Amino acid sequence: MRSRPIEIRVARHTDRLDDVVAFYRDGIGLREIGRFQGHDGYDGVFLEIPGTGTHLELTRGGVHGPPVAHPESLLVFYVGDIGALRATAERLGTTPLPPANPYWASHGVTFADPDGFRVVLVPERWSGSKSDATVVRVVEHHGPRSDLRWLFELAEDSAVALDGYIGAGRVLVASHGERIVAHLQITETATAHELEIKSLAVDPLLQRRGIGRALIEAAIALARAESRSSLLVSAAAADVGNLRFYQRHGFRMRSVERDAFTEARGYERDLAINGIALRDRVWLDREIS
Repeated sequence: MRSRPIEIRVARHTDRLDDVVAFYRDGIGLREIGRFQGHDGYDGVFLEIPGTGTHLELTRGGVHGPPVAHPESLLVFYVGDIGALRATAERLGTTPLPPANPYWASHGVTFADPDGFRVVLVPERWSGSKSDATVVRVVEHHGPRSDLRWLFELAEDSAVALDGYIGAGRVLVASHGERIVAHLQITETATAHELEIKSLAVDPLLQRRGIGRALIEAAIALARAESRSSLLVSAAAADVGNLRFYQRHGFRMRSVERDAFTEARGYERDLAINGIALRDRVWLDREIS
């Protein structure tokens, strides 16, 4: 066995050197430690991955073209926590991609560099063991609802409608470390034995990590403790992702409310979700045993 560590330099060729360097240096946050120009027909830049002694070398020139990107060819950066992940994502300014391997959907957020090669940002430190990045603490929120408005707005397209109910009922929040990353608003209905999940949203950078499920379970526990017999929730008929989420957690369709999302209620005309017009609302419920 070796007594000294091995140092690594990963080299990659590109026709878009300036753009790719900017992505990794200014976006990801790697430190430029050197560059060369006109060396046997090649230009290149060296970037250091902080704290690792590992370098990324990017080159252009020569007679061979750049490699073709593959959706399973990844650079995975363990950035430390959700705050660092969010800051990096904001610097990148690009839209995340669904990963080819579903494992990464529940462990990190995937982006593509200017050449199409994929980078995964993971909000934890690398430990070689099972991550605790999805562990959240769910409690009732007693602070100003204005602090949570960014989460409410993820679930509500009408500011007018949101203003009308943001102060209602009770709100459960999920915290990862010191940061609130999700909420669930629960309100009374006209039926005493029933509660309604009025609003639920998870930070987009932490979706598909079990946080929504943790909030649903907390709402069920609350309803059961109060001897309620059912939970009610609604979702846009166009939002097939939400409908799938609730049905996977035991909710069944109860009824359809036509033309629930109109301009009179503060929704923009011709608003669509995944190419489906936002018009009707689906009501679902789940029995509490």
